[in-house]
Amino acid sequence: MLTRLRGLWRAARSLPVLRPLLGVADRLWWARTIRRADIVDTRFAAGQLGRPVTDRQAVRAYVRGGFRSGLTLNPLFAERLVSRQLPDADRVPAMYAYLIADQRDLETSLAWDAPSYARSDRFRPGTPGGVLGSAWRVLRSGGTIVLRGGGSADLGALHAAALGTASPARPAADTVPHTVLHWQLDGDDADGEGLRGALGVLRDDEVASDGLRVILELTNAPHDVGMLTGPLPLGDPRIRVLRYPPADAEPAESPADAVIVRRTPGAAVTAETIRRLVTAARRGPVAPVWISPAGAVASAGLLSLDGRVYRALQDFPREDAVATGDELLVAALDSPVVAAIAGDRRPPRTLLGESVIGPRADRAPTTEDLPESPPPTLSPRGLRHAGWTAGGGTARPRYVKDRATVSLPDGSAAPRLRWAIKTAAPAGPQGESWGETHFARSLAAALERLGQYVAVDSRPALDRASSEYDDVVLCLRGPHPLPAPDVPHRLLWIISHPDEVTGEEVAGYDRVFAGSAAWAQEAAARFDVPIEPLLQCTDALRFRPSGTARGDDLVFVGTARGIARPAVVVPLQAGRHVRVYGPDWRGYIPGSAIVATHVPNGELPALYESAGAVLNDHWPAMRREGFISNRLYDVVAAGGRAISDHVDGIEAIFGRAVRTFRDDEELVALTAPPLDRHFPPGSELVEISERIRREHSFDARARTLLDAVLARR
Repeated sequence: MLTRLRGLWRAARSLPVLRPLLGVADRLWWARTIRRADIVDTRFAAGQLGRPVTDRQAVRAYVRGGFRSGLTLNPLFAERLVSRQLPDADRVPAMYAYLIADQRDLETSLAWDAPSYARSDRFRPGTPGGVLGSAWRVLRSGGTIVLRGGGSADLGALHAAALGTASPARPAADTVPHTVLHWQLDGDDADGEGLRGALGVLRDDEVASDGLRVILELTNAPHDVGMLTGPLPLGDPRIRVLRYPPADAEPAESPADAVIVRRTPGAAVTAETIRRLVTAARRGPVAPVWISPAGAVASAGLLSLDGRVYRALQDFPREDAVATGDELLVAALDSPVVAAIAGDRRPPRTLLGESVIGPRADRAPTTEDLPESPPPTLSPRGLRHAGWTAGGGTARPRYVKDRATVSLPDGSAAPRLRWAIKTAAPAGPQGESWGETHFARSLAAALERLGQYVAVDSRPALDRASSEYDDVVLCLRGPHPLPAPDVPHRLLWIISHPDEVTGEEVAGYDRVFAGSAAWAQEAAARFDVPIEPLLQCTDALRFRPSGTARGDDLVFVGTARGIARPAVVVPLQAGRHVRVYGPDWRGYIPGSAIVATHVPNGELPALYESAGAVLNDHWPAMRREGFISNRLYDVVAAGGRAISDHVDGIEAIFGRAVRTFRDDEELVALTAPPLDRHFPPGSELVEISERIRREHSFDARARTLLDAVLARR
């Protein structure tokens, strides 16, 4: 009922007559919820608005649009930092979304560790405002809170640091930094993502033990970034926040051999990559491969030849850089993150195994004072250099195919082709939560084992400039249609959302495959296009039994999809113990059932094997059309057991390793303990698992796809 009401309320906003009235109602409700939580710091709000305000006035300014322009109502609450963690927070104020959410794992500040506070004995459950409200009452009563890094602060110190009215604290005289991280910030850093790598290095003993300083330069950053970063030095004196930095922002006490890592605005780099840059910079200046927001290489460094300066591997897939080797000597570094000892004149290098996501490379590379580098030996896989072409006003290498053959496992020979697997997933960290991303990577690895050159492209890189060199494009049809490319071999594999596929879409491909035999037969007749069944599969090298002991709990991995999914909600309502891993569940199930909002992909095999049973369900169209979720293949391949809604074909493929239900009553019965009575004995499960890994692996699917291409040559 609650889900239905939410849907009706959202749908009503699209009606022009009702939209203004509902907008007023929304703002009144937001304001009421925030004021009742009693977490508004009027002095802090006044410092941002430039005038004294009451509690009511501060909240009114916030809900009427202040939340979109950086206004925040508490020094322990950063609007965009919280917004990034919550669904629908791009439409509603983050403070309102926070107050109605399960707060245990939500960060509200970079300086204060709210999740740790929620797990400590200092938190008082039931306090209005939740975790934030509990800490706020300590500060308001004159107390202090412990910040990340070990330092403590009272309310006055937090006000001064966040609003920039206090002089920056100088580092202790006995701390001599041998590593300096100099981060230039701008408005895009208000969500904190661009700072996580640098702040993570503070907890890296290998780097920090030798003396570390983090400098955050706010020259071009708006006030909300200052409020986010200003309190950081209160907790950790190794951090300096420079709102108006001098020309030389590095501390004078740094030794001559200190490594300085510089980051320009808009770059996202991990703590692990920073650590490797620091280590490598002891041998000379280094930089990671610069990846554009679309996911292709922006630059692997500058090379100079015959008076031409060009960006190495620009617009080619990152896989081409990784396959080239560990390092590349370049004429000059070309990346939004670089690491070097001051004045180091040793030859610069690009670390080809490391990357940084940064802004687009819109400007032509600098051409002054670059040394002549050797002739380029850095050609993309399967290509060789064959001259130059003009592109964007600068010279770029031109390549031709360098054909080679490879022996396949059955002894036959096949050409080594360049493949591009296209997905609808977004680029960068957001794409890591998409199943398509990991599906494509596993398939790419299987094709590589057949001697092919393979890259995985996210949706923004569908038409990357180097696509002209691809021999084969395989589009994985998920939630969005993917245009048929202009390459010699065009393959389409429909793995989900079959109800949205059109005849015009499939007609643009040379071969079309679908994850359901029944749908493939029906759609082929309907579209008058040959469609072949190619079921989903598993990575048999990763999902295999390890001997982990099986428990008796129920596990679910996946997002809520904006609905109360019965496969999870019904067992919980029946009193079953369900452990849920996935985002967007707050508000649909008790917070105690949510273990984490994400499971690293590498941890899934052990999680599936150790569960009493893994719960699964399908999109209605997938269930209706016979598209079986690849999660079931992964679970059974790992030695696990599953309970799923009924889809034709499940029993034939998985036997009794997957039990199916058609209604809530059957689901309740199947989840009733002891779970062992619903599944076959261990020996039968072992046989089923072995068969799934043998017949339904990515390696088997890769060979089918390769044979399909070779049959057309």
